[in-house]
Amino acid sequence: MSIKEYLQSVIAHIRSKEAKSYVEAELANHMEHSKMSWMTKGYTEKEAEVKAVSEMGSPTELGKSLNDIHKPKIDWLLLSLLIGILLLSFLPIIALNQPHYEYRYGHMIPAFLSNHVIHIILGFGVALGLMFLDYRKFAQLGYVFFGIASLFIIFLYSFYNAQINGKVMIQVGFISLKVWMAIPLYCIAWAALFSKQNFALWKATVLVGISFILFSFNADLSILLIYGALVAVLFMKSKFSRKQKSIVTGAVAALIISYIIFAWFSYQNGSIAKYQIDRLLGFLNPAGYAEGVGYMNVLLTDLLQGAKWFGAGTTYKLPEAHTDLVFGHLIQSYGLAVAIGIFIILSLVIMRFLHITSSVKDSFGRLIITGCITIFSTQFIYAIGMTLGLVPIVSISLPFFSYGFMPTVLNAFLIGLVLSVYRRKHFVQTLHVPKITSKTSH
Repeated sequence: MSIKEYLQSVIAHIRSKEAKSYVEAELANHMEHSKMSWMTKGYTEKEAEVKAVSEMGSPTELGKSLNDIHKPKIDWLLLSLLIGILLLSFLPIIALNQPHYEYRYGHMIPAFLSNHVIHIILGFGVALGLMFLDYRKFAQLGYVFFGIASLFIIFLYSFYNAQINGKVMIQVGFISLKVWMAIPLYCIAWAALFSKQNFALWKATVLVGISFILFSFNADLSILLIYGALVAVLFMKSKFSRKQKSIVTGAVAALIISYIIFAWFSYQNGSIAKYQIDRLLGFLNPAGYAEGVGYMNVLLTDLLQGAKWFGAGTTYKLPEAHTDLVFGHLIQSYGLAVAIGIFIILSLVIMRFLHITSSVKDSFGRLIITGCITIFSTQFIYAIGMTLGLVPIVSISLPFFSYGFMPTVLNAFLIGLVLSVYRRKHFVQTLHVPKITSKTSH
């Protein structure tokens, strides 16, 4: 039996098309090395090929073993967490059906519920679709994804049809296309670029500058916060040398310090309007600004102090209760126990991401998951921190629980990417060939 015939017999027992092509390529490479080893011992090419085939054992047994080892995996735990979170995400909308919200949201609850059902269906569909899509095809498309994300932002700024607090968007029915959509695309782009050995630091610097300029046109500091964290974390996990990372870190630190000094002198000279600094002062001293910018911080403090372990506590009218301040809304409506339970479930998603990362050998796959962890955890930690009064209040969503198309679909996209990497994590390791004898000399 020739090597080609042997390979055809082996892969006939492998069901997955993805695994079939991978196993065939790796097994052929292994057997060719074995064949060359026998030829160096004085065997003819034909005799060496027979030897290489015979030492592999039964093609039927090998094919069945490789089918079990290399078939695509589904992370049922992460998928179960996603389903559970999507079901629980109805809680904030249901809690709007209370007397103190009746005047503002009462007539909108049916629309919220029907829209959220569509958001969930779309989000779950995106996650499943990405899981079955081979993420490895993106590895050579770093510049393509960077270009798509950048063009999307330019398109958004050029053709937006809605604007809230300076943040532009394209509103199509119940779907709002926002600049947030570029974040996961940039995640794939940077994961692909930073995983390349020959990616130059000057190219990274230019691309970072371009993307930050594009994001800066949108009046949303939370975008810059999350994107900055994404690039920083992926850069530190990249293949650049420690010296290069140290130089860049020092340069960025110097820029930040310079900006803070410039902002302070600008404030002293009256170049920065008083209201622009009041937000920070309201966070640092809420009681002193309780009638103005510190009002929300004082309200959240009172809400936490009046919260019960189970059931509704206080009855404060929280602005943006179903979006930015949804965690405070959950505490007020259902009690601390439910809010802590939601905190634990979202934390489990991050822990699962971290666990999967430790088992992935492919550098591109690891960087994708690292990027997903950064985007997800930055939203999660900051949204919780706002409610607890640990960070200034900005427009940022709690993954899945804040109402809207983006909080659901964007984070489902992240989970779909992680599921895709998990599904194929065995395909990018050195092929494990069961039942190989030790006859081959290397």
